[in-house]
Amino acid sequence: MAFTSIQKIRFDDVDGAGIVYYPKYFGLCHSAFEDFFDSAAPISYPEMIRDRRQGFPTVAIQSDFTAPLAYGDTAIVALAVATLGRSSVSFTYTVRRKRDGARCFGAIITTVFIDLDTHESLTIPPEFRRIFSAFLTPVEGTEGAPPSSDDSG
Repeated sequence: MAFTSIQKIRFDDVDGAGIVYYPKYFGLCHSAFEDFFDSAAPISYPEMIRDRRQGFPTVAIQSDFTAPLAYGDTAIVALAVATLGRSSVSFTYTVRRKRDGARCFGAIITTVFIDLDTHESLTIPPEFRRIFSAFLTPVEGTEGAPPSSDDSG
C-alpha cells in the first residue's frame, strides 16, 4: 500500500529551462513525508520535532530521474515503506505527472529515528512501527539499502 500526496509545481520549483530543478524533487518527497505524518501518524512531524525533540533525518538516498515536470504540472507523489529496521526506515517515492501518468522521478530515502538533542539513534516506537508496517511494500533492490550502523532489523 502507498500513501499519495498531490503537489502543484510552482514557479519557484523550476530552473531556467522551465523544468523542475533537481533538488526540488527531494523537497517533493519531504513534503509527501510530512503529509504522510499529518494523515497517518498520531502526531504531526512539526509536533514531533518541536514537542518530542525526535526526528527522522535522511542518511542515504538512491534516486533516478526519468521525465521532466514543468511549471504548472501537478505531481502525484506515492510514498511506501521499503524496509523497516530497529531505528531506520527506508521510504520509496515515485513521482508521476498527473496529466499523463508519466513516471518522472523515483527515490529510496533511508532515515534514522533520533533524539534531536543528543543525535543518538532511538528504537522506533510501536505507535510508528504499526503505521510504517501498514505501508510496507518491499521493492526489488531494497535489500541493499543502507541501514543505520546499529540496525539489527
